[in-house]
Amino acid sequence: MSTFYQPAALGEALSLLAGADRPAVLAGGTDIVVARREGKRADTAYLDITRIPELRETAQAEGGVTLGAAVTFSEMENSTVLQTHFPLLCQAAASVGSPQIRSRGTVGGNVANASPAADVAPALAALDAVALVQSKSGARRVPVAELIEGAAKTALDPGELIVSFFIPALPPDTRQGFDKIGRRNALSIARLNGACALTARGGKIAQARLCIGAATNRPHRFAEAEALLCGRAPDEALFAEAGKLISAAILEETGTRASSVYKLPVAAEFTAALLRKTWEEGI
Repeated sequence: MSTFYQPAALGEALSLLAGADRPAVLAGGTDIVVARREGKRADTAYLDITRIPELRETAQAEGGVTLGAAVTFSEMENSTVLQTHFPLLCQAAASVGSPQIRSRGTVGGNVANASPAADVAPALAALDAVALVQSKSGARRVPVAELIEGAAKTALDPGELIVSFFIPALPPDTRQGFDKIGRRNALSIARLNGACALTARGGKIAQARLCIGAATNRPHRFAEAEALLCGRAPDEALFAEAGKLISAAILEETGTRASSVYKLPVAAEFTAALLRKTWEEGI
């Protein structure tokens, strides 16, 4: 029989995480419960974090927005604050699973689970989001792009908990976009996904933020492609060139795989289409 903890205060949760039980953190349970049912986990203690107020808040803060780690995908999708400032996060949240999964799954779980196919993690990485990570001994801030180190691997130390994410405000006239390719139109695990923010100035791209997910073992920002876009007037040739750069970078990182014949050309076309849609129709 497993022990189940449900603290209502952050300090109590951090003390339990530092205790001898070393409970597994449980929020929506959309990953951990399935893994236990399939015999892939056998935790003896669980820590439910859904009643901790600090983890449930989404609010404007100085210089950006704070998003609690236990905020669900449905709450993200319908958040007035996110719709106003970071609609691509709403798009990413809306693309996750089914309504049932979105009503349970959380943004912190999406990052901590570190699935290469996660939908919200690339959106956070594209926005330069920073995670507030706490333990009983202290707190630290880690960029989401650095917190996820690989498939099912994060930079979290034992006893640490993701409390919230800070998303810095974007410059004026920044157009945002998110897209995803799956095997079907709904309840689909991403084969590729991507988040993009393009800042326009004088008809050119002044700043580009681009993160592609599900192509490598972690959300990947492509600095070379971002640099290529900056200072250029956008057109089909530029977007296609950026897509080819990203396809080549994916190949360099992952090497040739059985899926490369499909994934590499699709990554190039997907990236070009995401850039074009963001520039022309971006929210």
